[in-house]
Amino acid sequence: MNIRDDLLTQQLLTFTKRPYVGFKLLMQQEKEAKIDLKYTLMIHSDSLESLEHVDKGLLEKYSPAEQQTITRAVKDLRTIIAVKQVIQTQYHEVLKRAFPNGDLDDLSLVRQEQAYTAVMYYDPTLKPLKVETMAQWQENPPRVFSTQEHQLGLAYLSGQLSLDQLENHHLQRVLKHDGTKQLFLGECKVDPTIKNSQIEKIQKQLKEQQAKDDQYRKSQLAHYQPLNYKPVSPNYYLKTAFSDAIMTVLYARDEDYQRQRQAQGLKETEWEMAKKQRQHQTRNRHEDGGMHL
Repeated sequence: MNIRDDLLTQQLLTFTKRPYVGFKLLMQQEKEAKIDLKYTLMIHSDSLESLEHVDKGLLEKYSPAEQQTITRAVKDLRTIIAVKQVIQTQYHEVLKRAFPNGDLDDLSLVRQEQAYTAVMYYDPTLKPLKVETMAQWQENPPRVFSTQEHQLGLAYLSGQLSLDQLENHHLQRVLKHDGTKQLFLGECKVDPTIKNSQIEKIQKQLKEQQAKDDQYRKSQLAHYQPLNYKPVSPNYYLKTAFSDAIMTVLYARDEDYQRQRQAQGLKETEWEMAKKQRQHQTRNRHEDGGMHL
């Protein structure tokens, strides 16, 4: 494995463990690399566009230190672009199976990550999800794990068990990633057999560990800004990740969904017309000094 492949692997591991945070970090790194390049190239009146048509003599006019800055920034940008492409492909492959009639290119990477996290938690076999299923999820989030699995997962998160001691492979995958981990904790909170104090203690431990990790990243990465997943209820998450606007994109070519939307739109139009008619009748009665009491 060469150095670039190793960097790519490290970036991917960071990203897949904490996708949203990883995405923001990638954007920050890309911005910084472009700024470094821009101001170094301006020294000799070059631009980022100049690098797209680079010839062997372009860098000769730069000092060794400037050449090093340009080379490093270009390598960083190439790695970042490669990571974004791999992640985009991963999200697309998963979401295409869950939402085969969606226009995924119309969703930002952050919105894709939110939908991806929900799919990986609630639909790990990647069956195509019907509109009715999504409505049921939002109204009444499905329970994915048993009480025993809740207790085992919490034991892992509190450091009492190792990951390989968990027999349920889906539970193992869920607890590896910050987004799905928050959905798991949210599900535990509505389990009547588990005390809230037990969950809050674990959340406090996780927060403290995250603060230590953030301190380390700050020491290693310039301009690092902590950005972490917050505790969230499954109900709130599903309603946010699959808002009306997102559903329109995920079911863009789904005939049943489009018919439902048209029917809903027709109902709303009829309701508005009836409302205006009532207002008009009320006004007329006022003007006639008639029956309105």
